[in-house]
Amino acid sequence: MAQQEYKTGDIHLLIHKRPACRIEFEVEVSPTIVKQAHKQAVKQISKEVTLPGFRKGKAPEAIVVKNYPQQVDKEWQESIANLTFQESSKLTHIPLLNKDTRITFKMQRHSLEEGAKLSLMFETDPEVPSVDVNKIDLKPVKRPEVNDEKVSETIRQVQLFFATWENINDRPVQEGDFVLLDVEDIESDPPANVFSNTRFEVTEKSMAQWMRDLVLGQPAGSTVEGTSVPDESASEEDKETLKPKKVRLHIKAIEKPTVPPVDEAFAKQLGVSSIEEMHQNIERLLTSQAEAHVREKMREQINDFLLNNYLFELPHTLIEKETRFRMQQLLQDSQFQNYWESISQDERKKIIESIADQSRKAVCIFYICRKILTDAKLSVSPQDVPAYPTTPLELLLAPQPHSLHPHGTSEIKQAETFSRLLLEKAQDFLISHAQIKS
Repeated sequence: MAQQEYKTGDIHLLIHKRPACRIEFEVEVSPTIVKQAHKQAVKQISKEVTLPGFRKGKAPEAIVVKNYPQQVDKEWQESIANLTFQESSKLTHIPLLNKDTRITFKMQRHSLEEGAKLSLMFETDPEVPSVDVNKIDLKPVKRPEVNDEKVSETIRQVQLFFATWENINDRPVQEGDFVLLDVEDIESDPPANVFSNTRFEVTEKSMAQWMRDLVLGQPAGSTVEGTSVPDESASEEDKETLKPKKVRLHIKAIEKPTVPPVDEAFAKQLGVSSIEEMHQNIERLLTSQAEAHVREKMREQINDFLLNNYLFELPHTLIEKETRFRMQQLLQDSQFQNYWESISQDERKKIIESIADQSRKAVCIFYICRKILTDAKLSVSPQDVPAYPTTPLELLLAPQPHSLHPHGTSEIKQAETFSRLLLEKAQDFLISHAQIKS
């Protein structure tokens, strides 16, 4: 925004755009406004002080000014700033970032005879560019296959969900066991939880070779470290995506399951009337999962495209607020708390910088997705909230996170739900207009 100038009988205003979405009003105001502000200031101070012989708020103006010159002047300057901002806003229509936005001022001069000169500074909304939907190229995403073998394996996993589990404490991990693991990426700073309290089956089909090599022969309660690498049989895409990482595994338990039989009673426990209907519903839900996988990978490409091609300035306070929120979420985890307390100030600084960068990207994506919907004349509505699962089977296999349902949740959760729906609707709109190129 180029420098703008406004003049009225009482105000001469210059608008300066500063970095990080800050707006500066450089203003000269007439004695009329300054005198009005002075009256307001004296009246306010009069309400706050007591003078002998006068009721509170009833002392003559001259006596209040004479006895409390510093308090009156401070209140006067603030009153000038408030009135000046009100009049300036009527001329410019530049919005505050939000209702909590702080307005600061610097008074250069003020007198009843000559008026005042001052500057006002505040944050406003970012200027978000429009996205050219004709310039988006995406790579195709392979859809996971859904077949009879996948359905059968899913039924087995559902059986395991309803299994009763017996701990094995008299021997180390063997082939065919189930293990309860915490897995950390120790290359991240701080170490990131990859899995927490997650059950794995120690078989060639169900567990990556590097993980099997680490856990086989280890007793419950042990901690081992190693490097995660794709199996030799992994696809070239997986080998390219899944780069080697140093990880730490904590073997919390070795377990043996007793699973329920696949019969009509089991089908009814899942909310369906028959084994046949269970197979049909599982195939439908697996298809939904496969479609959700493709959609999520496409959305990730959209985010990368937006962050790489549409840069704009953001208000510092929004990034700071998001950073604080993310830090508070992390500090609720006891493992992170222990790690945080064990590291140096320099290491803490690096973590905060990393989280601030993640926060900047998140705020940027939110604003640009909101702009996309505005330009396309789209909005988020109750119809965008995915249908809530109605059977135990859907609860287990539905692709949408259940946290997307705001009913009966806190205001924070409702805001998170709205933000996520907004992002997804904008991302899906761009995907629908993108060119898919191999």
